[in-house]
Amino acid sequence: MPPAPSTPSLLLIGLSGQIGDALDTTALPAPALALSRQPAPSARPGIVWQAGDLAGFRADRPFAAVLSLGPLDRLAEAFDAGRLRAGHVVAFGSTSRWAKAASPDPAERALAQRLAAAEDRLAAVQARAGGALTLLRPTLVWGAGRDATLSRVVGWARRWPLLPLPLGAPGLRQPVHVADLAAVALRALALGREAGGGFDLPGGEALPFGVMLARSVAVAAPGCRLLPLPWRPLAAWGRRRGAGALARLGEDLLFDAGPAQAVLGWAPRGFQPVAADFTPRA
Repeated sequence: MPPAPSTPSLLLIGLSGQIGDALDTTALPAPALALSRQPAPSARPGIVWQAGDLAGFRADRPFAAVLSLGPLDRLAEAFDAGRLRAGHVVAFGSTSRWAKAASPDPAERALAQRLAAAEDRLAAVQARAGGALTLLRPTLVWGAGRDATLSRVVGWARRWPLLPLPLGAPGLRQPVHVADLAAVALRALALGREAGGGFDLPGGEALPFGVMLARSVAVAAPGCRLLPLPWRPLAAWGRRRGAGALARLGEDLLFDAGPAQAVLGWAPRGFQPVAADFTPRA
């Protein structure tokens, strides 16, 4: 049975993360319930905050929908344990499920395995319950100043006048903006069961890894001079020492946007950043 009319029909998880920052909460059915580990989250239109996290949360009734912007394995655990139920689940995973499955780094391989297991676990629960599931797998995320790749490099460039980087690294990447991810999550919620399935979400432009780094630094830290590093020795060292990010410098990480385009209307922007894309909100 769906929640009573007075009960929020939508549960939001991870709203304080980088995709949540970009989410237009005025476009959600109000009121929506958001779990937060923060003692005093900032006000968001249409949001009712509840202190806590998935580990201690138990819903008395099913939600019409759940939008999860947080860890996929914790979400799957809550559903598998019966502490959470929903007619439609929209959940973010990552293309790391595919990209890091054969990484020389054991921690990255373990991450890929956790993502795959969580997807399978959540899909099985929803199938048994007759519910719908939309799995969204972004590539390299940018645009909120909170990512662990481009914003980290820009942070170094803003502190140091000279920064060595593998500018010639040819491995293609498809960086995806947080605002595009937030928008497609809203579309998936609106489509409901029609949005069922798993979708890789690459950005609108494929460009070499080194070019991506150089373009980021050029707009966000123009005073920094870049020193080109030879990428092949770095990649070889990464393969020997289990440094996955370095080992992939020459590898193309390209994903098919076709299914997401057909079902979700996925039309992401290209990689044309501005300085504010690498600065977290105050």
